Amino acid sequence: MQQSFLSGRAEARTAGAKGRGVFATAPIAAGTTVAAFGGWICDRAELDTLSEERRTHSIQVDDDLYMVGPDDQEEADYFNHSCAPNTGIVGNILLVAMRDIAAGEEICFDYAMCDAADYDEFDCACGEPSCRKTVTGADWKLATLRDRYQGWRSTYLQRRLDEGRL
Repeated sequence: MQQSFLSGRAEARTAGAKGRGVFATAPIAAGTTVAAFGGWICDRAELDTLSEERRTHSIQVDDDLYMVGPDDQEEADYFNHSCAPNTGIVGNILLVAMRDIAAGEEICFDYAMCDAADYDEFDCACGEPSCRKTVTGADWKLATLRDRYQGWRSTYLQRRLDEGRL
């Protein structure tokens, strides 16, 4: 049984140096739900006992809670990061098109929309003119990203911003 949802207008496939990625197979209109992430929930202590592969295919859903995907990777587990994303997080587990996405385009989101911890930091290779070069768990605090991702970040990060907990 699938634990995650991936739109019928998208598929996971080879993404060059990034390994695998998710690509639009048909046009996707702005506002369309592209994916819903599923799995099981653990705290950071348990997350740290998992393999790097499992950690990098998880998503933070609260200050000390992470959703870890199934043992066998599903197509929705292959969304790559981009510093100029075409999808955003709604709630904590939905990935929604921020703008129209063309057929053949890689579908990406900025991990600053959901990550506030250092469990998955890396040198960025998105190649966008706006590339930050390094993706960290503190990127969500950047003023430029706070403004840009209004309405496109995890509920728990928005709550932290609303409470002034930077």
